[in-house]
Amino acid sequence: MTELFQKSIWIVIFSWLALFCMCTIESPVTETETEIEAKTEVNKVLLLQLVNSYRASGCDCGSEGYYAPTTPVTWNDTLALVAKDHSEDMFKNKFFSHTGSDNSNPGTRLERYNYDWRTYGENIAYGHQTEKSVIEDWIKSPGHCSNIMTPNFKEMGVAKAGSCWTQLFGTRK
Repeated sequence: MTELFQKSIWIVIFSWLALFCMCTIESPVTETETEIEAKTEVNKVLLLQLVNSYRASGCDCGSEGYYAPTTPVTWNDTLALVAKDHSEDMFKNKFFSHTGSDNSNPGTRLERYNYDWRTYGENIAYGHQTEKSVIEDWIKSPGHCSNIMTPNFKEMGVAKAGSCWTQLFGTRK
C-alpha cells in the first residue's frame, strides 16, 4: 500500500469514529436555576442524623461555650411545616430575617399551628444546596450551634424554599 492510501484509510476511519462518537454521546441534562430554586424537599433522616451526631458527641460553639453530649431530638412535622412557611415567605418576598413579612416571630408562627411551646429556637440560612452544607454552616456559627446543641430542645423540623432554609427546635409545655 502506498503511503497516501494508508493516510486516506486512517482519515476515513477517524472521520467515521468522530461522526459515530458525536452521534452517540448525549449531553447531560442540566437543571435551570429556576428548577433548582423550586426544589423544596429535604432529607429529614439525614438532617436528624447530622444534628443528633453533634448532640451525641458534644460541640464547642465558640463564644456560646462548649456543650456536653445531650439527648437526640426527634422530627416533628408541625415544626417542619412552620419552617416551610417561613422559608417560603423569605423566598417569595426576597428577604432574610427571623421576622416574617407579616412581622411575625417564630413563637407566633408556632402558635398559629397550635404548637403549644415551652421553648423554641430558630436557625435560618441562605444559599445552601444540601443538608450537610447547611448544618455545617450552622455549627460554625455560635448562636446557631447553640440552638442545635441546647439540651432543652426535644423536637426539630427543617424546611427550605429555593435556597432559604429554616430550622425550628421546640419543646412542648
